[in-house]
Order: sequence, then structure tokens, then C-alpha cells
Amino acid sequence: MSVRERTRRALDAIARVAGGGKRPMADLAGVALGSGHGSFVYDSAGKPYLDAVAGYGVASIGHSHPAWVEAVVNQAQRLAGTPLYTEELGLYLEALAEVLPPSLGQIALFSTGAEAVETAVRLAQTASGKTAVLTFRDGFHGKTAAIRYTRKPEDPEARLIAPSWIRSVEYPVCHHDPVEYPDCEDTAADLLAAIAARTDLDEVGSVLVEPVLGTAGNIPPERGFLRGLRRLCQERDWLLVYDESITGLGRTGEMFAFEYFDAVPDVVVLSKGLGGGLPFSAVCAAERTWDSSALASPSSTSSTFGGNPLACAAGLATLRILASAGFLDQVRESALRLASGLRELSAASEAVAWPRGVGMMLGFDHIDIATGSLAGETLCADRFQACRDCGLLIAAHSPRVRINPPLILSVEEADQLIETLFEVFV
Repeated sequence: MSVRERTRRALDAIARVAGGGKRPMADLAGVALGSGHGSFVYDSAGKPYLDAVAGYGVASIGHSHPAWVEAVVNQAQRLAGTPLYTEELGLYLEALAEVLPPSLGQIALFSTGAEAVETAVRLAQTASGKTAVLTFRDGFHGKTAAIRYTRKPEDPEARLIAPSWIRSVEYPVCHHDPVEYPDCEDTAADLLAAIAARTDLDEVGSVLVEPVLGTAGNIPPERGFLRGLRRLCQERDWLLVYDESITGLGRTGEMFAFEYFDAVPDVVVLSKGLGGGLPFSAVCAAERTWDSSALASPSSTSSTFGGNPLACAAGLATLRILASAGFLDQVRESALRLASGLRELSAASEAVAWPRGVGMMLGFDHIDIATGSLAGETLCADRFQACRDCGLLIAAHSPRVRINPPLILSVEEADQLIETLFEVFV
């Protein structure tokens, strides 16, 4: 069977058998990937694509990193899963605790980000003794039956079955571009004052927020927002929960977004890049928070796959790579090159507006020049496929374009990424 026939057979099988809604970007791409190495993935015919999606941050250390592969293979040859304790679990918990502040040093491990977010919400609700959770519009925390409705609380499905304990407010979007963002002096004072003045928040005991909106388009908040929110939570005795599923583990140029924004939460959720490619997530909080919650009882945080030895081995290898000397310096250097390129792209093309982001979590708006509005579905599809044809995979299938390459992206690869965007959008 030829490569083309194998690809067609795989795509046909997915179209016939996969349940639920389609994956729009995968459908548009129309390729079957066969392998990946470094910042590139390769289709079944061997064509390379610079991967600016990286599984929306999952491939934090790139594809097939030799140290990660060695750790996973060695562990798979010994033991993949067990409900009992293992050396790998102990080693990983110690290693992750070492890069976290002591106030977040007690860790429960899970498989997916949504599972970890749900656990973090239960932790905050039962530790605070109050049911309601304050969330932010356009935030995305997974697709479970509760947290999925934080993004668009006015959605008909949300009005029908969303839990009554969700409270929602606007997210204070920063409109600075990525190069100038560190100099942003906006504090979100008006929003924070409005929250403080609300009289319907008596049942709130916790706040759930993405430090940077990921699914919404890699949109950062006004620079002082998280510090102000931290103070407000202390004043109200609310537990502050960060969903760092995307922003954690080096994505902002710091190990965690709470370091970048200088505002440490009471609870932090980590996933996506945590396992370097294997499903892995964590909820981190202080011992007193865990002990004061309903999750202190036996088996309350047990998870079939959480903390399995294979995931721990992958996570430990990933953490060692991220924490190695000079790694985050390289992330920041390549991120600045991308940010500078996006500013130049925006200046050169009427189809590109509002370049934005933090670290290696960047984006821009794709504009329909004919209307001056966000590009529609057909135009987005055309530009996405034009990028694909030029050897670039990027989340341009919607008008809020996201750029989340592997953190190992070199300066030269950053230049290649920007050059392709110039070729397609200018």
C-alpha cells in the first residue's frame, strides 16, 4: 500500500468511526502525521511542518526529545501502571515541589487538565466552605459538565444545565502589543472595584482564572490585574486558583505565570506541557488547604492513571529539561524574536491586527480587509491551508490566531515562522 493510500485509509477511518464533532483544524489540515522531531512534525510522506501548535502546548520540549524518549522507554520496560506507590512517584513529587513555592508544595497528580481543574474547584469550595466560584468570560478550563460553561455563560446550553454556583465577570484584556507588554501599567482597577462593589458575591469562596487566556486567542490581562486580584482575594478571604494548564512549565519565559506576574495563587493547576507529550496534570496547594477540605479523606484524590510510573518518568525528564541551565533564557530570546516579527507583520499587513502575548504564547487577529472585521470561516481556512502548504502548522483556522510553538524553538526557527507568515498574510 502506498503512502497516499495509507493516509487516505486513516483519514477515511477517522471520518467514519470518530464520534462527536469533528476537529476543525485537523479536518482542514487533511494530513496524517507520522512522526515528529524537535520543532517539526512530518506527515506520512515525510513532508516537514514547523509546528507552531505543539498540541496547544503539550509538546513543550518538542517532539521525540532524546532524554524524554529514553526515560519513557526505560520506564515502559519496567512498569507502566499500578495503584501502589513507586520510586518514580516519589522522585517526581520531590522534583516538582522543588520548583514550586512552599505555599504550593502539596501536590495531587491526575491525567488531564479538566480533571485537575475539577479537583481544584472541589478543593477550593470545600476548603473555603462556600459554593460559588467567580470565573472570567472567555476563560477555558476544559469540557466537563461544570467548568465548560465559564467561557460563555449566556450560551443556550449553559443557561439550560450550567451549575448555579458559577459567577462570571469580564476578563480585563490588555491591548498592548507583545514587545511593549512588560511596560504596561494598566491595573484593571475599575474591574476590581466593580467586583468589590457587587452585592451578589456573598456565596463566593474562590476565584478561578487563566493568567493568560489561551483558547480565546493567547490574550494577556492588564499587567497589574493578577496582583490586584491577589489583594482582593486576601481582603475577601477568597481562595485564588490559577489554571496554568497552558501558561505553566516555561510557556511565559518563566517556569510559572505566577512568577512572571509576581502574584502567587493559593491553588495552581498544571497540565499540557507537564508530561512532555504524555497525559499528566497536577493540583498544587498548601498542606493546610488540603487538610481543611473534603479532599483530605482517603481516596478523595485517587485517580486510576494519576501519578502512574510512566507519566512520572516522562514528567521528571520534562522537568529536568525545562530546569536545565540556560533553557528559559533561550525561550525568552526566541519569544522576543517572534514578538518583534509579529509587530513587523502587523505593520506590513492590513490583514494582521493586535499582535499580543507573553513569552512563547503569542497571537494576532486575522482581519478581512474587505470588511475590516475578523476574518470569516472561509478566509481563515484559506490562510490556514496556505500556511500548511508552506510547511507551517499554526492555529489560524479561527480569526484569533494562536502561536504556541515548542519551547525549544530556536531563533532561526522563529525567523522561519515569521517569514512564512509574511508570505501568507502580506
